[in-house]
Amino acid sequence: MTLGIADERVYGKDVASCLQSVQHAFEWHAQRFTEQFFDSLAGTSEGAQILSSLLPEEFAHLKARQSEHLRMLLSPRLSLARHQLEAQRAGRAHALVGVDLTTLIASFAALQQEFQQEIVPLVAQESRDDVMRVVGRRMFIDLQAQAQSYRRIETELALAMSQIDQLIQSTENFSDLVRGVMRIVGDIDGELSAFFARCDSSGELQIEASQGAAGHRYHEAMMTGLVPRISIDASRPEGQGPGGRAWRGGQIVVSDAWAVEARNQPWQALGRELGFRSSAAVPLLDDSGKTIALLSLYGAWPRFFSTLRMGNFLSHVHKALSHAVERLNTTPVVPLPLRQTYRGWIAERRVAFLYQPIIDLRSGELVKVEALARLLDDNGRLVAPARFLPACGNEELFALLQLGLERACDDAQRLADAGLRATVALNFPAEGIGDARCERAILQALRRCEPVGARIELELLESREGHGSDERRQAFLQRLREAGARLAEDDLGSGHSSLLRLDQYAFDEVKMDQGLVRGATERPQRALEFMFYLTRLVHAFGMGLTVEGLEHPGLIESAAILGADHGQGYGIARPMPIQEIARWHDGFRYDVDPLRPRTALGALATYLLWDMQAGSSSAHPGRSPAEARQTVEAFLVARGLQQSELARLLAEHFEAGASARPRIRFHVIECFTAIWRQEMGAADPGAA
Repeated sequence: MTLGIADERVYGKDVASCLQSVQHAFEWHAQRFTEQFFDSLAGTSEGAQILSSLLPEEFAHLKARQSEHLRMLLSPRLSLARHQLEAQRAGRAHALVGVDLTTLIASFAALQQEFQQEIVPLVAQESRDDVMRVVGRRMFIDLQAQAQSYRRIETELALAMSQIDQLIQSTENFSDLVRGVMRIVGDIDGELSAFFARCDSSGELQIEASQGAAGHRYHEAMMTGLVPRISIDASRPEGQGPGGRAWRGGQIVVSDAWAVEARNQPWQALGRELGFRSSAAVPLLDDSGKTIALLSLYGAWPRFFSTLRMGNFLSHVHKALSHAVERLNTTPVVPLPLRQTYRGWIAERRVAFLYQPIIDLRSGELVKVEALARLLDDNGRLVAPARFLPACGNEELFALLQLGLERACDDAQRLADAGLRATVALNFPAEGIGDARCERAILQALRRCEPVGARIELELLESREGHGSDERRQAFLQRLREAGARLAEDDLGSGHSSLLRLDQYAFDEVKMDQGLVRGATERPQRALEFMFYLTRLVHAFGMGLTVEGLEHPGLIESAAILGADHGQGYGIARPMPIQEIARWHDGFRYDVDPLRPRTALGALATYLLWDMQAGSSSAHPGRSPAEARQTVEAFLVARGLQQSELARLLAEHFEAGASARPRIRFHVIECFTAIWRQEMGAADPGAA
């Protein structure tokens, strides 16, 4: 880098004698110039704030470095390269502690004036012009190099803001968003440490990510009790720090002199050791203005976060990251030690797969098994996905996919050896749609499965759209289908998966979210009607429907009556090791007859079919309104309910038809629901 013309007249042996004559005279003035500089700085509002934020030892060190820098300016042995390097270091320090560039320029002008008034008269007359020329040129180069450090820091912050914006646009995974922000912050000049935290269900602030060696040590100290954990409770001393105040107030809280401010006392001893001199607590808010997360930053320079450029950066992060976290803030809080543990186990391939059978609801035959990943803890116990998946970013999800694909063919072969032909279903994160490495892994697994005739089904979860345009994603999925993979949209109705994707992608199967099915306990009518209409919609698209969460015979029977194709749930089978599937299959008996419901929920499903078709010209496939009526009446006889209030209401409704629907329907459903709840209460809890 060149900051002007450097020749023998400014650096080199030809100026040595010229500067030698003033260096000795300047030696004792350097200290005085330094004192004058800091006196002048203290006389300004900005300068007073900077100096008051320094520890005594920091102030002494700063003055010593300033004197040393002034002496360097007149060194006969100074080279351009060394001068630029030292000036850039000085400029970086000035920029990081908040010295305004205008103040810096004014200080150079004052220094030049002092030099001309105090030093030049001590130089021989014939050498004065040369001395002023050399010193003036060196001061100009020094100021240019320092200003370049200012510009570099500004450019770096602008780049960091751009990178955060790009990360927000490209990342749909909460863990990846947080880790990405941590990496970007860690690359900002200023020796930054950081952590990201959210409150758990008990209201305790939990650190979920940290950045920098000092940040990691700070978090470890909180976890071990060496320093208090930061709190959001205003009644506790540890809730009075910047983090607690920012959380409660919803505004950025900056601590210019973190190491000396009284409110930081519970953490200061360790913080000083770690080099914390300033901090910024950035609350991240939801759309209603409520704090949902906290980004805490710690700098090694006093007043680092109070400069205009850092203020703009913090404001940008506050707004942009708030929106991103609000959008993705659906994952449970997982403290950082657990996150690291889970990621480590995945990296070590400490993963076991259990398989849950999926049956044909018409015949009861086994058609698929869904591979469900579990982690193995240090004692060999299984860790459920609800605990470890929130800690997973795309890398961990891809690692789980790879492991599942590797085992799918081997386990399909084990089923075939036991005389069972079943598709192996695997969860496929929708972020992987369009990802070339996912495609390679899947195609490789399909080639391995082909010789044994095994089939793989990929269950796409949630509404994230993956890589590239709609056309590229559709082409990606089409290539997988052509290679032999089946595709299923998972958890439709969960609030994540979109009905629009049924039209966008050619799925073979759709899975109804088990949360809707479990709602049948409290609101059976709504759950059954949703199942009915979803079945018709899915079939209209030429796809099959699997209902998850079938934990009771009544749910299994209802799903079959309403036309669902496949069923999955604890009422059929729990997840189990692959070697237990054959034994389960030998002992499983499917005794559901859609034409002869034996549960109140099955009878209610049949009644709803009749009711929905009584005033419509369309009929349920294979079931006319008359047949539905006969089925419900047969249920009443089988239960001995011919003289019940339910029988009377049904008879009236059957005779009146659709015209009586608003008047009677509610009471009929209430009666069926009461019987259903009695059945649920009488059921063996272990059967689910």
